[in-house]
Amino acid sequence: MMYMITGRKLSQLKLLLYLAGFLWIVHVIGYIMPLGGLGIIPRELAGLAGIIFAPFIHADFPHLIANSISLIILGFILASTEENGIVYILLVIMLLGGLGTWVIGRSGTVHIGASGVIYGILGYLIARGFFRKDFKSVIVSVIVLFMYGGMIFGVLPTVPHMSWESHLCGFLSGIITASSGKKRR
Repeated sequence: MMYMITGRKLSQLKLLLYLAGFLWIVHVIGYIMPLGGLGIIPRELAGLAGIIFAPFIHADFPHLIANSISLIILGFILASTEENGIVYILLVIMLLGGLGTWVIGRSGTVHIGASGVIYGILGYLIARGFFRKDFKSVIVSVIVLFMYGGMIFGVLPTVPHMSWESHLCGFLSGIITASSGKKRR
């Protein structure tokens, strides 16, 4: 039996590609007008706007390329296996992860990039099998853990100038979102 992509799943995949394209558009705009001030600035009132804007802002092309590839791959897995739509999942991950970064982030730093959302997708996909306990979700969780489990070390403060706080808060927000998904179903 061949796996078919339904209309809803196809629209979710298109949304994901549009989102990745939007990251590139914002990056080009950033060369015209600096956007770094729209990042998450921990525990500063002005930094709250970064919860919404930071995932779309990247420091340079290598940062953007790495996040675009990860977003497309993990996002594709999410979009092709999630029945209830990915917009809600991505928004909750973005808001919870961003707020967490705002609360625990190092003072004097600005956090930008989509990696918090990417880590949120990773956390969601790994935890979903545990909370749902259906065969498909467990298989997806095991495969994602096997393929991308090494990313989990990114939640540790091991690389200078990398927002491990955003990675950690994104990952935890993905787990929280997966746990609430069981209740939503």
